[in-house]
Amino acid sequence: MCDFISRNSKSFEELDIFINSLDKSEDNVIRTLHYAQKIFGYLSNEVQKYISKKLNISFDKIHDLVNFYSYFTTDLKGEIKIKVCLSGACAKNDSSNILAEFEELLGLKCGETSSDLKFSLDSSRCVGSCRRSPVITINGRVYDNVTLKDVSLILKELK
Repeated sequence: MCDFISRNSKSFEELDIFINSLDKSEDNVIRTLHYAQKIFGYLSNEVQKYISKKLNISFDKIHDLVNFYSYFTTDLKGEIKIKVCLSGACAKNDSSNILAEFEELLGLKCGETSSDLKFSLDSSRCVGSCRRSPVITINGRVYDNVTLKDVSLILKELK
């Protein structure tokens, strides 16, 4: 853990500034976790332990929150995060084939990150754009009515 903290000392300093700007109530745990994920890109056990200590909240509680909410990740993700909705209307409109096309063109399986940390590919639950399905998100930006042909065009834009 010390090695991770020393290698990321500037990021931990930034996290300290954020934590010190808040009152230490449990109401700020989620905000702190979001901020930490923004800084580090993910919430490693070391980051979770650090937040636990700083906020004086058990590691188990922090860990449970991180694993409960789908917007937190414990794995390092790529710079470009692609998520393909596989829920309801998107599934009916062939989103599984869209995911398969991304997998083939990126050389990744769903849930993987490229070795150069450029791309991460994941599935997602509904993003609320069912009328315009199938839907993907890239770094939070919603792309709707995506077709198989769109996949290669989108990747060309990103590269």
